[in-house]
Formats: sequence, C-alpha cells, structure tokens
Amino acid sequence: MKFAERTLVQAAEQILVKLGESPDSAAIAASSLVQADMRGVSTHGINLLRLVDQRVRAGMLELPTRISSVSDDAATAMLDGNNGLGPVTAYRALDLALGKAREFGIGLVTLRNTNNIGALGCLTASAAARGAIAIIMTNGNPSVAPYGAAEPFFGTNPLSIGIPRRGNDPLVLDMSSSIVARGKIRLAALSGQGIPSGWALDEDGQPTDDPKRALKGCLLPLAGPKGSGLAMMIDILSGILSGSAYGRKLKSFHELEGATGVGAAFICVDIARFIGEDSFSSLIVEYTDQIKALRKQPGFDEILLPGELETKKAKDSMARGIEVPDAVASGIDEILARLGISVRLAGQER
Repeated sequence: MKFAERTLVQAAEQILVKLGESPDSAAIAASSLVQADMRGVSTHGINLLRLVDQRVRAGMLELPTRISSVSDDAATAMLDGNNGLGPVTAYRALDLALGKAREFGIGLVTLRNTNNIGALGCLTASAAARGAIAIIMTNGNPSVAPYGAAEPFFGTNPLSIGIPRRGNDPLVLDMSSSIVARGKIRLAALSGQGIPSGWALDEDGQPTDDPKRALKGCLLPLAGPKGSGLAMMIDILSGILSGSAYGRKLKSFHELEGATGVGAAFICVDIARFIGEDSFSSLIVEYTDQIKALRKQPGFDEILLPGELETKKAKDSMARGIEVPDAVASGIDEILARLGISVRLAGQER
C-alpha cells in the first residue's frame, strides 16, 4: 500500500495523543516515524507504533514525554529523557546542540534514559538542512558479539554524520556498527527467507544462515575488529558518558523487559567558525562532483554518495506515496480501532 505523508502523520499523531503524549510531542514523533518510512528505513517507521502501544499498556513507557536538564554549561549539556518517546527527546537534544554550536562554535549534548530515538539519518539531515555539521550516535540492547566473542554484548550502535551542501541534498552517513541491521534479520524470519552466512551466530556461537536461530543468537560486527571497536566507542560515548545504561544493562525496545535505558550523544559544528560557510559549500560541491565523475567499475551505473539512495527514496515517496506493508497498515488500523479513533488507513491509499 502507498499513502500520502499527511495521512500517516495524522494517524500516528492521533494514536500517540490517545496513548497519553502531548499534541506537540506527538507531532514530533509522528513526523520522525513517517520520515523514516519515506527514506526507506522501515525498521524505524510507523511500525514502531505497535511497540509503543505495547510498552505504554505494560507501563514500560512514560507518556507524556518529560525531558529534564541534568546539567547545562557553555557548549555542553546533559538531558534525561525519563523513559519517554525517543524521537521527542532526540529532537530536543539536537536543537540544544545546534543552539550551542551557533553560540560557541560546537555543541555536545548527551541524552540518558530514553528509548529508540529513530532513524539517525533523519536527524543529521535536519541539522545539515540548517547549515550545521551533525554527528549523532546511540547505543542499544546487546545483539552484537564483540570481535572474537560468541555471545552478544554491544547493540547495533548506529552512527550518523550529516554534512550540508548548499543548493544540493546533504551528505548523510547513517550506519550501524554491526554487519547488518537486526531489523533485516527480523524481516527474513517473518518472510521465511534465509540470511547470508557471515551475518550472525546462533545461540551456541556457531555461524548460521537461519534468521530464527540468528535472533536467538547475535549479529557480527561490521568489518570484524573495526566494527567491534566502533560499537564499543559509541557505547561509551552514548551510554557511560551520559550516565545511561550500557553493554548488558540495556534492554530491548522490542521486548517487554522494562525501561531500555538507551543513551545518545549529539555533536553539532558551526561551519562559519572554521573556513566559512561559502568556502566550505563551494569545496564540498567541488569535492562531490569530482567523486561522481570518477571512472566506474564494471557493473556500476553510478557512484552514490552517502545518503543519496535514501534521499531519492524520500523524493519518490513524496511524489508517489509512502510504501507501507499491508501487515503494518492493518496493525495500525487495529490500534486506531482499539483506541476509539475513527480514522483508518484502509481506503486512504494513494
């Protein structure tokens, strides 16, 4: 099914408000979820409303989201998400980091006690659209084995960097430190497909191509020791530095195990404090034009820049409608009906 952006945003907003979120925060979270679907990152899209609904009913998610300041000193700050909606706390932290970057040249904001903060690329793209460089990272529940280990300790611990390109789409790196996102394992398990060998270990620590056994085991880090080291540093900066949970102390957002304890770090840089916005913009365009013009390997039609696929997908979604799996749309309608909301996605396909 395909839907207009506004259709999905309105449905998500009404669900979140009915679950106890404030209208303003519901609008932020709904926009975050739908933007992820628009960019093709469905693991962080409106399907997460099902988990939000479950966690609120189980008393494991606090709505309305209340964000408190732990400290605020010059270019740095620490926020506590108090187990509220991750996207809401993330946008608040990003705005604070951007404001500090404008005032001091750089801003570093850490965030503790939150939940899944959404697709990081949406956040860094937003900062880049406002003319700032942004670096965002977050940790997650144990699902990745450190290099050489046979059991999980790290989360998929993603990192995103957004670079503005005046007059062009921003450069957006958005990657997990695992060899593959855990959501792809879940999708393979649901569809009954196998997974490539080298993605995961089973619960006995043996390589497996069975996604169901992989979900009972763990993922492998990206590029072996390099991804393992990256996951560790992200866990330290997002979890330990923020005073949040880390390593085995984190809990899954997908299971009713209690508060997740997710932490995150937001770094923003004011380009004007360095070589100047005009010079930087010209150099970035020249730089990326040179890369796009390079001789291509056989079989490659185009040299893609970081975030280019997601940006193309977002533009296509805007023009043709946002793709939502039938099962997800039906699940959203079930929540709408149970909460007594009259609107339905069924019949509003684009």
